[in-house]
Amino acid sequence: MIDKNISILGSGTMGHSIALTAALAGFSIKVWGNDQHDIERGSKELHRKLGILVAEEVIDESKSKEITERIQFTLSIGKCIQDASFIIEAVPEILDLKQRLYEQLDQRCSMDVILASNTSGLSPTAIASRMKHPERMIVTHFWNPAHLIPLVEVVRGEKTADKTVKKPYHYYLK
Repeated sequence: MIDKNISILGSGTMGHSIALTAALAGFSIKVWGNDQHDIERGSKELHRKLGILVAEEVIDESKSKEITERIQFTLSIGKCIQDASFIIEAVPEILDLKQRLYEQLDQRCSMDVILASNTSGLSPTAIASRMKHPERMIVTHFWNPAHLIPLVEVVRGEKTADKTVKKPYHYYLK
């Protein structure tokens, strides 16, 4: 059985869309935003997308409410990653920013936590280059909009362990 707690680091276009996708699949989600403006924008867009799904009769109001209740936004990375079994980073495509973030996650998270990036163009090997345990980092690139396009590209780095490559499939193919 897989853990139901997923954390998303980044509340922008991809972050909130990945959160919506995971919540639609029944996961409990925590989303970290860099500042209050980012959180408010991400939350507003998430609710707008839910409204469209209700209007198009993809889901009903009751399901929309359930999904909303499964998603929490926070300004604290510590609170966001607490109890997570799977962390998906969706911050801007700036290599140094991602490297610093993964270096921090590598130190703070237990070894069984999957550390995934939604990058579309940066090398997972380069992103993980400052980590002590780069074998636990992987790219899980969602297509935009994630809640409508059921496609996730899984890319390993040079040091990504085989068991790390296999774990995301348990989440995506549940």
